[in-house]
Amino acid sequence: MNRLGAGALIALLLAAPAAVSAQQSASDNVIDARIRSSAAAAESYQGPLDGTWTLVAASGGQALYAFQLVDKPGGQSPLEGVWRDLRRPAMPGDVGFIDSLVRGPQSLAIAFVAKPGDPAVTIQLTSDAAGFWSGDLHEGGADTPVRMKRG
Repeated sequence: MNRLGAGALIALLLAAPAAVSAQQSASDNVIDARIRSSAAAAESYQGPLDGTWTLVAASGGQALYAFQLVDKPGGQSPLEGVWRDLRRPAMPGDVGFIDSLVRGPQSLAIAFVAKPGDPAVTIQLTSDAAGFWSGDLHEGGADTPVRMKRG
């Protein structure tokens, strides 16, 4: 498994809601807290785009895609990432690697092929002074205004 695959898997496992048993001991809670704290500390050393992001329709707020991005310390290295289509139940083929991530001073371009043989899905985003991302999703011949948010 390449570094991105392992990193994305670890992030998804840590971010997944944990089912807490009523019989969980205090020492288990301490260990869980340490793991979450260590993950948060490690995350703080990464670039500004590192982590989990959700692309939502600007109108209505429907969740469209989830992204797990890897942005190495300093935020200047090439970005890497994976995507998942949130409009469908989790099934094979609804996830994949992002083919292209191009970062500009206040812009981000994302491209990936959602289904073999289909044209690439492209997303053009710009960030405002508060760090919010907005732009357009081009998919299946249609443009949709979108926002990208953490989590």
